[in-house]
Amino acid sequence: MIHIFQVPGDIRNYDEKTFIIEGKRTKSLLCSDALRKRPDVLERYFGETDGIELTFFIPESLFSKDMLEILNQKLGEFEYTVIPSLGEYSVGGRKVRYMGSVEAISTAIFLHLLKLRPEKLVIDVSTGFNIYPISMLEAVKRYVTYKKLERVIQGNSGVKAFAAFPPPILRDVDEYPVEIQPVDAKAFFALPNADVDKIAKDKRFGEKIGEIGRRYGKLKKEFRRIFDELKIGLNAIRLNVPLAFYELLEMNEDLERVEREMIDFISEYLEPVRSEKIVERIPIDGVNVANIFYSLALYRSIRNFKNTLHDPELREILDAFSKVYKALGMRVNEYFLQRDTDDILNHSDKLSEGERRILGILKHGRLRGSGSEPRNFFAHSGFIEEHTLVWRVGDKVYVSWVEDKKNVFKNWLLNP
Repeated sequence: MIHIFQVPGDIRNYDEKTFIIEGKRTKSLLCSDALRKRPDVLERYFGETDGIELTFFIPESLFSKDMLEILNQKLGEFEYTVIPSLGEYSVGGRKVRYMGSVEAISTAIFLHLLKLRPEKLVIDVSTGFNIYPISMLEAVKRYVTYKKLERVIQGNSGVKAFAAFPPPILRDVDEYPVEIQPVDAKAFFALPNADVDKIAKDKRFGEKIGEIGRRYGKLKKEFRRIFDELKIGLNAIRLNVPLAFYELLEMNEDLERVEREMIDFISEYLEPVRSEKIVERIPIDGVNVANIFYSLALYRSIRNFKNTLHDPELREILDAFSKVYKALGMRVNEYFLQRDTDDILNHSDKLSEGERRILGILKHGRLRGSGSEPRNFFAHSGFIEEHTLVWRVGDKVYVSWVEDKKNVFKNWLLNP
């Protein structure tokens, strides 16, 4: 399915225009509808599709049943969602002031995209007061980042996003060439600065913010657990400590449910506070909101990788993590992991079948003072000689940490 999104203005003021898309002329009131009428053109960008859906993000200051009827009469079927407004407008014959922030608009659109999860999308930025198409573009970039982070280890996010740019629509101009450009964003393998306790902050709304936070207290605790596991997993890859995936990480949270509830949680902060002439919203930190979902996306990618692992066998560890390091451009980690696994394998012939020995004793016949344990831990792929067990089964060599040091290593990875 190809999804086309647009923020409409006052549709009563629009005239039918001719939009020239890839050299083909199509008449419509809106560029988005003209795009919908050209599946042959869209398939050049997306490949085969099983349909095209048009969705309008309608600012609440414009939204009315009359508007929906006009849109339906002139354009046919469409989907819609109402987004926050900013500014002062005449609504129903009276002045209404909409107070909030651009971040509220971007966040509302971002949350809608997270619920819909489109893989193929086009945004038409030809209409709508300037803050709305800009907010839509920002929301789509955040969504593209989210989708990339979901598969940052596996590669190929699958999402394809484009923006349609006709020239400014004028009453006395009939034809408009439409330029279609990709919408892209970079996704970095780094811990997002996410704080589930600082989504919204304003002394005037302190009571409401606190009440919402208390109702979602369980969800916030779940997110903190997820974030701690994310931090361990991400640092284990970044700092080359593969055993953490076998010894420390469970990653069994119901991520899909947590995401759904997180959307509901944040949506409550976006609910308007209404009076006769003012519609106001709690100021929201949209960047933090994006980082919360980036964290969940990274967690998903790392969890999916973890689920491909089986036993802490040295050759499996080397093969699996070498692929990850190549995918993430961390070739120096691959070099050190190769060095350290080879070192253990070279001493493994000293082991009897099933015999477990401490790595330092296996290598040197005794334990030696090794100075700073944290430094040696990170310098040797987590295979610290004093606390790593090694055993052999057939031609396979396995490793693990001694039980009483696992919490210590966990804290080192949480705070490296």
